Amino acid sequence: KHFSENYFESKNGCEVKSVTMSSPGDREITSVNGNHEKTYDDVWWIQSYSKTFNNFPQNIKKFFPNVEIVDIYNANITTLTKSDMAPLGSQLRTLFFVLNPIEVLEEGLFDENPNLEVIFLNKNEIKFVARGVFDKLPKLTTLNLNNNPCHSSGYADNDRDAVLTLIKQIEGKCQ
Repeated sequence: KHFSENYFESKNGCEVKSVTMSSPGDREITSVNGNHEKTYDDVWWIQSYSKTFNNFPQNIKKFFPNVEIVDIYNANITTLTKSDMAPLGSQLRTLFFVLNPIEVLEEGLFDENPNLEVIFLNKNEIKFVARGVFDKLPKLTTLNLNNNPCHSSGYADNDRDAVLTLIKQIEGKCQ
């Protein structure tokens, strides 16, 4: 089992139903509506399915200070930047961004997230992956970029050596 599967079963989470942003196109959340058992402080994972977000909120830690797993599916997020990821810090362990129209993985994207173990970026529109984008992720054991324009098949599942091989393939195809 992946670390994240155990967490979904054993830790408190929040299925985000809607968010209010301070203005259209902004990246700051002013309120969150979701299903969670206790307080936001007790939330270890968040999930959002469908069009809850248009941009990834940069102040997500304000609402979920202990989040370790972020799962954003089919949210129409077009960009994922270093400034989006940095606030999640070293606490982030799992990232699912599936079925979003993300096109670029920029240089330094995960530099502030050294404890990432699992990344799913499949079914996006990724056409470019900056060289070295995964270099500062020594714990990464699962990586999936399937079904993207620059990488259509093959992923590494719970295997560090397979991740390193896959990264070389991705960098060869997605530059």
